[in-house]
Amino acid sequence: MSSSTTEGAGADAPDTSPIGYLSYLQAVLRSCAAKTVVLVVGGAAALVSARSVVDTLGITGYALVALVSTLPSLLAVTELGVGAAVIDAFSSRDREHMLRTLTAGARTLLCAGSAIAVCGVLTAVSGAAESLVDSAPGPDVAACVAVVALLFGCSLPLSLGGSVLGGLGRYHFAVLLQGAGALLALTVVLLGAACDAPPAVFAASVLVGQCAAGAASLLLAGRMLGLRMLRAVLFPLRRSPSTRIIQLAGPMAVIKVTSAVAYGADRLVLSSVTTSVAVAVYSAGAQLYAPASALVAAAALPLWRVFSRHRRSTPGTVPRRQLLNLTACFTGGGLAIGVVLVTAGPTVASWMLHGRASAGPGLMAAFAALVLSHAVNYPVAMWLSDPAGLRFQAVRAVLMAAVNLAASVPLARLMGPTGPVLASAGAHFLCVTLPCHRRVFARRSSTAT
Repeated sequence: MSSSTTEGAGADAPDTSPIGYLSYLQAVLRSCAAKTVVLVVGGAAALVSARSVVDTLGITGYALVALVSTLPSLLAVTELGVGAAVIDAFSSRDREHMLRTLTAGARTLLCAGSAIAVCGVLTAVSGAAESLVDSAPGPDVAACVAVVALLFGCSLPLSLGGSVLGGLGRYHFAVLLQGAGALLALTVVLLGAACDAPPAVFAASVLVGQCAAGAASLLLAGRMLGLRMLRAVLFPLRRSPSTRIIQLAGPMAVIKVTSAVAYGADRLVLSSVTTSVAVAVYSAGAQLYAPASALVAAAALPLWRVFSRHRRSTPGTVPRRQLLNLTACFTGGGLAIGVVLVTAGPTVASWMLHGRASAGPGLMAAFAALVLSHAVNYPVAMWLSDPAGLRFQAVRAVLMAAVNLAASVPLARLMGPTGPVLASAGAHFLCVTLPCHRRVFARRSSTAT
């Protein structure tokens, strides 16, 4: 897949060139290679960061930092679906459509980010923040919530940088910049540990890295297109044309919100029905799950652009053979990642927690099952990235969240930190993976390409 087809600043005609099977493999392999490099560096940085936080704040302090730093996922869910519209727009060569979509998305996220920042500060000032983290109360909770809310609000519009690079066929650059952001987050943690900083500094570290990576992505994309994209995103309220993005952003926002509620609530469930040690054990396991899941997601996301171009070039056809091959590849990759999680995960998690608590193979097997369910579904989910397909996925995501939450509480009481993860894996497979595959592969009337 020649990336130069998306970078001509003066090209305004839609790109309808035929899509070969090599394009699928190139998109996946470039992103995989970049993510693998980033995971080696970023994964090591995350482990050292977790150990430094435990050294400085102890197990309870680590539980507080891990819990508060994930609260934004329950409030606004990163891009609110806007990234879907931006990727789709930048997959074409229609320059005017690109700019209109970016303007509309930036306006939406700037308003959302401002609202989240204000709500977070009000929550901290009013004293309501401590009620969110029953397992780790204390005077530091309010400061953590306020700082995280402010930085998360700033990160929302900046997050469009990764979507723009993804639409331009340069998602591997966005991945590498995210890795640089992880190193910046580690630097913040190490400086905080050296200065005996309060928990708010450690809770803010990841978001500092995300903001920097988003800004760098916008600067890079702007240089490719000859546009001041960072300025356009940070100051989108000037009188400039925008376009309608709700047909893609709306369903994607539902998917993101329900997924965040389903997965992000796990720590809150454990915080309410178990102990802070259980939250710390879950967080250590999740720290290993996160890069594993991110690797699979990074490999899949470039397929959005490729499938979008396929729909433009050959409308009405479904690349069934390519989808089956990709599903087989992603399934094999998910299984391999799961084996690594189960065999190496408990030892690494124990090192992270200084041996004060252990994440057993049962917990890591549950995370491996969750990775596998997502891996099996990713190629089909990327194909179902048109408005109708996203609406279908949104309905199934709502059902998945309901089933997950209903099962998480009793399983958490019965199995501790393993319970909510098993609930997430089972709910995703039954409510999302199976229906999506049935929608794509059970339609005999669809023609294969």
